Amino acid sequence: NALACARRSPVRLGARVNASARFRLEPVDRIAPDTGFELSAALRPALERALEWAGDGLVALVLSGSHARGEAVWAELHGQRVALSDLDVYAIMADEPSCAVARARAAGSPWQPAGAVMAPLEVAFVTVAGLARSPARPGTIELARSGRVVAGDVGVLSRLPRWEPSAVSAEERRLLLENRAFELLAAFEPAVGELGALSARHAMLKVALDAAASRLLTRGEWPATVTARVQRSRELPRPLDLPSWLERAWEGAEPLWEEALASRTGAVSRAPTARESLATWHAAVRAWAVAWWVDPLFEAAPADPWERALHAAARGSWARRLRRSVSFRARTGATPAFAARMRRALAGTPAMRIHGSAVVLLLAAAQSSEAPRMPAGALRALSKLGVTRSTAYGMAARDTFLAWDRMLHDGLRTREHV
Repeated sequence: NALACARRSPVRLGARVNASARFRLEPVDRIAPDTGFELSAALRPALERALEWAGDGLVALVLSGSHARGEAVWAELHGQRVALSDLDVYAIMADEPSCAVARARAAGSPWQPAGAVMAPLEVAFVTVAGLARSPARPGTIELARSGRVVAGDVGVLSRLPRWEPSAVSAEERRLLLENRAFELLAAFEPAVGELGALSARHAMLKVALDAAASRLLTRGEWPATVTARVQRSRELPRPLDLPSWLERAWEGAEPLWEEALASRTGAVSRAPTARESLATWHAAVRAWAVAWWVDPLFEAAPADPWERALHAAARGSWARRLRRSVSFRARTGATPAFAARMRRALAGTPAMRIHGSAVVLLLAAAQSSEAPRMPAGALRALSKLGVTRSTAYGMAARDTFLAWDRMLHDGLRTREHV
């Protein structure tokens, strides 16, 4: 059977499992899984690396996200067409031991953006059974809807669970927004050069799109394309009950949505200036702050922004915060000392304190149209959360992003600085 074959020999890129699993050349804008899909040759080197990581335990390699939907963002850089959108890949493995081996192999031989794929390569090593046990998320919804098998058993798509948008929990909805906060922190001081500026602007526009889409999740909706999400979001009443410093912030995101949609239909031709980048960053931060502020989870939350951020970080029972603080281990790099983790346990689990710090920083930036300031309330909140000691915005943002990337993930975004 397919599982046994996958374990006997590794699946090769372009292996002819059946006619619909062959590799072809350019992405097309189709939604039905494996119908008329053609793979861009520019993605092959990154996908070859994913196959190497997966090894003999691979059942199927499935491309998901914007590249699978035909909505990925590309740019012209020094005469070459390069991908700015992350490459989201699921390696469906035969069993959990195969997943563990593949994860270790990936950690030991990381992908370095090169050639036409200048964005991160994110591979999730999972089993079908493991996916069935995982909570509904926008990513898994899209995997089942529009995932494309690019190597291996094309029949695996029929065995994937079908998640409905209404099944996405309030916690998963909030995690989606909070994880996007870190994209904005990274974009505040982008990497040097034209590519850094292009990648940072792409991140800002992506966050603005997700801010619009997050409101749909509260209604149990998740349209299949980015364009449909923006259109549906525009049909909803404008957010209400906002603090004075967020007035008109939602309307300010409209140009970002237009630019983001346009970037998905043609290659981005130039990098933004520093002034343009700062203006876009502020508009994206304010749109993000609106989406975060109006989440129904906060109906009984404090009106003070810093207390609201601390309230979110401390979600969950005291017992849960204590357990997570005791058992926490950083994914990459040094784990904070036990005494330090326990001293902060009341403020939240280690992960939620990192998330809370990002929220504080973005709420601070949303209150100014110029260089972000650190109000006294923001500094007090950051001190309670204990992720950064810096009083300078740029350094605090850097500390918080590094903590998120290395402690909660595999350090893929900052590996070169380790």
